[in-house]
Amino acid sequence: MTHDHSINWSDKVKSLDKTIRDEIGIEGENEAKHILIKVQTKAADPIEPAFIVGEDELFLDLFVLSPQGPGITSTTVLKDNIQSIGVIGGVSAEKVDSSDVVETPLIDELDALYQ
Repeated sequence: MTHDHSINWSDKVKSLDKTIRDEIGIEGENEAKHILIKVQTKAADPIEPAFIVGEDELFLDLFVLSPQGPGITSTTVLKDNIQSIGVIGGVSAEKVDSSDVVETPLIDELDALYQ
């Protein structure tokens, strides 16, 4: 039995994105800055749409886009729990306006935890 944490998901997603772009005829130097993915874990619901922001031997760090509007939630997935990752699409660097992206905290009142 092989362990999923030996897979470099960042490289695999970039390779999948390039293959898809080649197959549908999107060419050029314009590599996607953020590749939107769907992560299927051993839990019932997939994590989507998301993009990879970091990775180490055990964990995959993701930003998950909010379905309710502009917003991002940061999450980390244990690589051993990943069953599959699929590429949804890519967002090129010039189409992203960072002022439109708002980080959504998981807990609204963090200050309340420290009182």
